[in-house]
Amino acid sequence: MHDRHRQFLFDLGANTTRHSGRTLFEHLKGVHDLLRDWDNNSHVCLAGLFHSIYGTDVFKHVSLDDRGKLREMIGDTAEFLVHCFSTRDRPLFASVEDPKVRAHLMEIEAANLLEQGSSGNSLRKLSRAKGLSNGAKAALAGEVV
Repeated sequence: MHDRHRQFLFDLGANTTRHSGRTLFEHLKGVHDLLRDWDNNSHVCLAGLFHSIYGTDVFKHVSLDDRGKLREMIGDTAEFLVHCFSTRDRPLFASVEDPKVRAHLMEIEAANLLEQGSSGNSLRKLSRAKGLSNGAKAALAGEVV
């Protein structure tokens, strides 16, 4: 993560917005760091850093609604993943036709859920999904009973 990404998130209030018992920034950075540690491409890591900036079906807070601004910050591919994450069916993203895009989204969802300390059905579904990185598979295996 670059300083400009951090500052962009701070300018959006991510360092003061509450999420999962801490700040949204801490959560977003944690998701980014897991994705990085699992050797994901930079566009997947950047999408993880901004994954809920448009809000989601669970996290209703919208920090940004201008897709163009985010595209300028992180690029078209990463922004597309962020938009899909915010608007598509989680955790398996079955409505996403492209298997590579779907795998990237599930990877972000795995990092999102694990970073929050989630357990349960969504993690079980993800642990059986095809296309996840070895790092995500190992992390999910450690959490799913």
